[in-house]
Amino acid sequence: MPSNYNHPSYWEEKYEKDQAGWDSGNPNPIFVQLIKKNHFLQPGRILIVGAGKGYDAVEAAKEGFDVTAVDFSAKAISFAEEIAKQQNVKINFLVKDFFKLDEKYFNSFDVVYDYVFYCAIDPSRRSEYADVVAKLLNPLGKFVSVLFPVDDRIGGPPFSVDPVEVYENFSRHLKLEFSSKIVDSIKPRRGREVLQIYVKLGN
Repeated sequence: MPSNYNHPSYWEEKYEKDQAGWDSGNPNPIFVQLIKKNHFLQPGRILIVGAGKGYDAVEAAKEGFDVTAVDFSAKAISFAEEIAKQQNVKINFLVKDFFKLDEKYFNSFDVVYDYVFYCAIDPSRRSEYADVVAKLLNPLGKFVSVLFPVDDRIGGPPFSVDPVEVYENFSRHLKLEFSSKIVDSIKPRRGREVLQIYVKLGN
């Protein structure tokens, strides 16, 4: 198991050497359906965590969302900024450790969206991750996560994701609104992804 995946340099090197195997080169089709059909997500303030090269962030901005996108890697964010410029959309990009987001972002977002971030963080920090997500969301805000890889792999990253464990972590703060393994995954990931949507209750 790598000893430095908790440090930005690990991910920066992946992008520098073009070893970002998780990067499909396109927005996630599951996310695109959610924001275009407006079944679950209405335009508002959205935080995209582990934003990578920004495909989902740009897609959300094109659909009228006020987008903040955060990633460890300056290289990835630089790429994302270029795409945003080409698409003529405004996005607030942050090169920052998600766990160190300033308190000014607490209770700020209508949606927090995660794709291949939960599986990349140290599994021992997953409960802490849920705590931070809850702090960032507005009351009635939604946490949207496409869980991957839902399998029994040993080691990582990416680390195996168990939807039940995710529920146990997030249900301490949020209410599960929707969960399905029937999703429009890209071919290499079919049958290995689960969409979960949680809502934050409170005043």
